[in-house]
Amino acid sequence: MPDGFERLEQDHREVARLFEQYHQSADDAVAREICSELSVHSEVEEQVLYPALRESVPDGAAMADRAGDEHALVAAHIARVYEAPPPDLGGIMQDIERDVKAHVEYEERELFPAMRSAGVDPEDLYRWVEAARGEAPSRSSGQVG
Repeated sequence: MPDGFERLEQDHREVARLFEQYHQSADDAVAREICSELSVHSEVEEQVLYPALRESVPDGAAMADRAGDEHALVAAHIARVYEAPPPDLGGIMQDIERDVKAHVEYEERELFPAMRSAGVDPEDLYRWVEAARGEAPSRSSGQVG
């Protein structure tokens, strides 16, 4: 059975793998791929996950607000990669990785369990995530959030 929480966790693992690849190569193309993946993933979460969180979990609005603030922080870093990249992206990529790791930990340890406990159907979430993912690349502006 498809599970939307597991699908989002797969995205998290893919970005972690890309960060490892970036550590080995320091390739700007890998850095931009990370930014692109994060941008699409964030759009999907903001379109699907956070509204479901707000509706289904007591204090879900505050949790979604915090997650949205974390997206905004990463978006600011990503904007620097696209709009005013320094000669070496290493510092910005460290900032992105640090903030993404904290965000992933928050989602996987707090948001996802709270949503599961509140009865959010993982199969419905999967369908919503996939539908949003199909739309996100065409709308993505290179920005998170």
